[in-house]
Amino acid sequence: MQIKRTRPKPLRRKRKGRRQHVAIVHSLAAARAAVEAGRQRGMPVVLVSPPGAAAYLGVGFFAALVEAVRAEFPDAAVEAVMDCGDDPGFALSALRMGFKTVVLRGNPRARARVAAIARVIGADLLRAPPRVAAGRRGGEGKKGH
Repeated sequence: MQIKRTRPKPLRRKRKGRRQHVAIVHSLAAARAAVEAGRQRGMPVVLVSPPGAAAYLGVGFFAALVEAVRAEFPDAAVEAVMDCGDDPGFALSALRMGFKTVVLRGNPRARARVAAIARVIGADLLRAPPRVAAGRRGGEGKKGH
């Protein structure tokens, strides 16, 4: 009997032709505005946490923010990306909390280990967050934000 070695599947990549409304959000108000803008354009929405937000906002806070927006806009397609900076511990926490897309920079060996775990649970591990079009910073620069 021969043992077949399998290669790990590469991480899924977003199709380039798929248009999405991507916004970096710091608050519930900014997330609501981003989802509303995406709905008006007829696009799915990707809520991205600020760079390294896992360390200062917290994974739980951002997960609760996303769940609140999904509950408020049940008809909107909302995805979330948790930016964990260069801390693999926060990235593992985000995966445990159910995030399907996590950003992790830093040590390549640690990234490879976290990527293997993400792959097993069907999540994506990115080196950088999705690009945000100009003017879509989820409320930055507006009064009251």
